[in-house]
Amino acid sequence: MVVDFEVGSSRSSEGVSDDVLIQAFLDGFIQGQTVLKSNQNLRIEPLFDSMQLLSAKEGVIATAKVKNMPITMKVRYGVLYWDALFERLTTQMFYPLERVAQDGSYLFRFTEVPEGYSIFCTTAKELWRACWGRGFAVRSGIPLDLLIWRQGPAGSKENWFSLRGMDCDQGTLRAKMLGWTSTLDSTELVVWARRETPSPYAGGSADRSGPRGYIPFRQ
Repeated sequence: MVVDFEVGSSRSSEGVSDDVLIQAFLDGFIQGQTVLKSNQNLRIEPLFDSMQLLSAKEGVIATAKVKNMPITMKVRYGVLYWDALFERLTTQMFYPLERVAQDGSYLFRFTEVPEGYSIFCTTAKELWRACWGRGFAVRSGIPLDLLIWRQGPAGSKENWFSLRGMDCDQGTLRAKMLGWTSTLDSTELVVWARRETPSPYAGGSADRSGPRGYIPFRQ
């Protein structure tokens, strides 16, 4: 989809880089303010209770809901500006917590890191490999040092659950929590957390090695 940037009332901001424009979009999202700005590649425009980020090459790439609480941003996975949006959103603790099945987009919402944990975002396959690589699969039934963010069973107010194991069957992964199981596609992005290990060389301070918001490979 190609967007005609001559249509509409968007004011072109000559000399404004894509990075600056993306940051303006995110600042408006977090502050609950709509923004109207564009350059030759991108355009921000208000739309009812939201605002959109449009690319001249890829059309609508992100939609920010700035009025409803909690505020959310839908970002199309795999678009040219995915990495830039992902990096800035996760820096502000907004993570892709839900996949929109119709178009492969992800809904970013704010979530706090559980105390004593480091947070990660990878594909479900990468989480499964991490479980097996650390020998967790042979410790069935033993609480692990990993948490996974999921929409819990009906009536549940919790979103972080202790991950007790993962199985794989013909590309479909099943994450096991206490009393229930969540099915995952192997390429689906998953937000999870690992308990920080106190370092014996730093007076008990946490080992924060590894990324807090790992950017997964684009398809």
